[in-house]
Amino acid sequence: MATFAKPENALKRAEELINVGQKQDALQALHDLITSKRYRAWQKTLERIMFKYVELCVDMRRGRFAKDGLIQYRIVCQQVNVTSLEEVIKHFMHLSTEKAEQARNQAQALEEALDVDDLEADKRPEDLMLSYVSGEKGKDRSDRELVTPWFKFLWETYRTVLEILRNNSKLEALYAVFLP
Repeated sequence: MATFAKPENALKRAEELINVGQKQDALQALHDLITSKRYRAWQKTLERIMFKYVELCVDMRRGRFAKDGLIQYRIVCQQVNVTSLEEVIKHFMHLSTEKAEQARNQAQALEEALDVDDLEADKRPEDLMLSYVSGEKGKDRSDRELVTPWFKFLWETYRTVLEILRNNSKLEALYAVFLP
């Protein structure tokens, strides 16, 4: 766990790590900062850090990290700046929904790409064998591989957001938005 004199330094370090392809290390650096007891006073920089943090969590499908970070951030800004928490949660939900939609669109595009008018290329031998062995169609397989993980993550995101917003009178309006 690296300690930073200022939260801005942690954000800068995380961006450097992302640029060299080390997203996991960047996420860990931001997580260490957010869960540290040293930075318990709300600052505008913490909001920017949380935006980057939830972006990394969504990109890597790390729901548990997102939940831990949001709980710590709620503690920091529950009394001081509730609107900041609202913005971070809205951003988190938007990113998760967007990724699930992208996965669904990608699966549809993949399915449309496989729909070929050529009669000879209608069924590839490996597709036929796979369908006989597994008993499922190509669309079911692509949905299971591409779409299902993102929709599970989206479901976990909704549960996390509802848990974060629960039992807070200042956040009742936002809580009502996410209720089914």
